[in-house]
Amino acid sequence: MADEAETLTADEAAGSWSANWPHLVRLAFAVIAVQLFFWLIVKPLVIGSPAPPFETIDGYGFEQAQISAPTLSAAAQAEFETIPEMPAWHCCESGYRAFRYSFDLDAIPEKGLGIAPHIRADNFAIYVNDGFIAGKGRFGLPDHTYDSMIRETYHIPPNMLSIGRNDVTFVLVREGIPYFDYFPPILAEYSYLEERLERTNWLSNGYTYGVLAAIGMVALFSLIFFVISGRERDAFWLFVLSGTLAASNHYYVWLDPPFGGYSRVFYFHALALAVPFAWFGWADAWSRDRYRWLLPAAALIFSLAITATTYALATMPYGPGYDRAGEIMVYCGIGFAIATAARLLWNFRNLDEDRYFEAALAILLISLIVLQVTTELTQALNMGYMIRTQPFLIIGIAIAFFARRVRLFRSSAQINTLLQQQLDERTAELAVAHDREKRLIRTQALDEERQRIMRDMHDGLGSHLMSMLMMAKRGNGKHVDYAEGLQSVIDEMRLMIDSMDSVGESLRSAMTVFRKRVVPRAREAGFVIEWEDKTTGDYPDYGPREVLQVFRILQEAITNALKHSGGDAISVLIEDMPEADGAISITITDNGSGLEAPGETGTRMVGRGLKNMKARAAGIGALLDLQPAKEGMRVALHLRKAG
Repeated sequence: MADEAETLTADEAAGSWSANWPHLVRLAFAVIAVQLFFWLIVKPLVIGSPAPPFETIDGYGFEQAQISAPTLSAAAQAEFETIPEMPAWHCCESGYRAFRYSFDLDAIPEKGLGIAPHIRADNFAIYVNDGFIAGKGRFGLPDHTYDSMIRETYHIPPNMLSIGRNDVTFVLVREGIPYFDYFPPILAEYSYLEERLERTNWLSNGYTYGVLAAIGMVALFSLIFFVISGRERDAFWLFVLSGTLAASNHYYVWLDPPFGGYSRVFYFHALALAVPFAWFGWADAWSRDRYRWLLPAAALIFSLAITATTYALATMPYGPGYDRAGEIMVYCGIGFAIATAARLLWNFRNLDEDRYFEAALAILLISLIVLQVTTELTQALNMGYMIRTQPFLIIGIAIAFFARRVRLFRSSAQINTLLQQQLDERTAELAVAHDREKRLIRTQALDEERQRIMRDMHDGLGSHLMSMLMMAKRGNGKHVDYAEGLQSVIDEMRLMIDSMDSVGESLRSAMTVFRKRVVPRAREAGFVIEWEDKTTGDYPDYGPREVLQVFRILQEAITNALKHSGGDAISVLIEDMPEADGAISITITDNGSGLEAPGETGTRMVGRGLKNMKARAAGIGALLDLQPAKEGMRVALHLRKAG
């Protein structure tokens, strides 16, 4: 049995592989294409290889001093101390400092020298041989700017240089971050240095602005799509991710923010924590399986990290507090990076991912996270694989995301078009069927009317004519008997002719036609007729067939009163029925001899007439009520609301 189970498992696995191999091949091609594009195009463009060393002019005699104002005169009056080893740093007070060194020239280059400051401060001014070289923005605390964030190669004109010793002085200002960092100078012939540092300066400046514009557009479109799509999680986290990354890049080109000091330091650390958290949120939203506790747990960790950073900056000494906040930022970022990679790997555990391009980008993200975490944990050379290439990953994810939604919208539009075509076809078919049903109902109604007329001719005209024929054969008829018989025949013929005319499409129009026909006929027969309509709303919404049946019932009741009641007055009352909404009653009352009046065929209203009236009323769901009145008889027809 165990061998059989193993055989079945192997067969199932083989069947699963044979069914999924085209899907896996497409996924593999997507992964290979994305990896090749990244390592052959993106990496050389934004990362490149470590720049080979190039010839520069060495400096010597490095010194620093605290100064009272951001001016060259304040630096000239300061007491400098020697920096024994470079690079160096100074901690931990904010304020103004001066940094100076010297270099020697055997000859003055024709185009002068270029200098690339490698000093970390909020802002600085450069002086060579006491002549002003560069310095932008404001320098006075606390209203200074952060122009040193922009990296440039500055030009030292030939007329400001001397053969032999030349002195360089930096006037520095810093608030917030507690360190002044000093690195050896980069000095060389201006054209040569500008060419060598062109790529480095572009990555620090032009690339940052390009990333800010591109990622900002992704954030905007993601937010718009999130709002109009019914709050889709993928769009929300793509907005958060691109928005936080755009804000992080904006930090490096925001030279004159409305806040400084510790507020700016906290802003930097908050953004640095938000970006890896946003990556994890996107990975969780993109993964198909859902774990409700996962994202709240990550949000809790992020909140604790922000709280710890705030506490360190607010309560610890200036330098140690900044260092502790930096440690929290680094290790929390590593933790979120590892969690992001694990979340994406878990999504691929069944190899059933069919979002090929997005899956390939997710796998690339995993590999870059592994590289970044490895270099940070081992303190190896950090090439910035994750930091510099994040914009390309986000743009690729956005392209894949919106392309997939466009395909879905296109498929939805095609489905809607197909459904509309089918609906139009079914509507046309129903219209044809409805017309056919109307013709069938009309044909059935005409057949029923034809049969009724034939019965009426047989029972009415035939009966009267047969009676007259028998009187004529026996010779016992009188002129008055023949006259009454012929009048009865004429009345029956008039009734049949009236019944073949249209009575209207609605009950109200049928009652109007009925009144126009009945009132003159009753008056010709010597009856006084009273017609009263007390209804306050609409009549029941009957169709033509039901309307015809109501017309026939009332016609039969009036004819019976004229022929057999023996009275001289008829009243017709139409009124609402209070116990049922939309229902009415039509009551016909005469002042004749009552229900038991004898006639030619026996008791009044017994036989063919009463049977036909009850059958017609039952056929339309109405109630026919016959009751004796004070004088004569009352026929009440109760009509309820259709449906």
